[in-house]
Amino acid sequence: MIINYDSLLKRIRHKYAIPVAAAKRAEDLEDFGRPKLDSATVKAAGDKITIALKELEEGYIRIRNEEMLMILVPKVK
Repeated sequence: MIINYDSLLKRIRHKYAIPVAAAKRAEDLEDFGRPKLDSATVKAAGDKITIALKELEEGYIRIRNEEMLMILVPKVK
């Protein structure tokens, strides 16, 4: 399964937020969550982190507080 990271970067401006959001979603899937993808895609993905990244790529999950992510932007002069 191929995850298009460039398409994720177009939607989410902060590149460090993508793995953090995917990791939190993968933890949810591990604990109690159900995948929002169809079963064929879930079988093709295999592991929880790939499922989480695919859900993020397809827009099934999103980051709520993008303003909080401004901390991640470096202040370079």
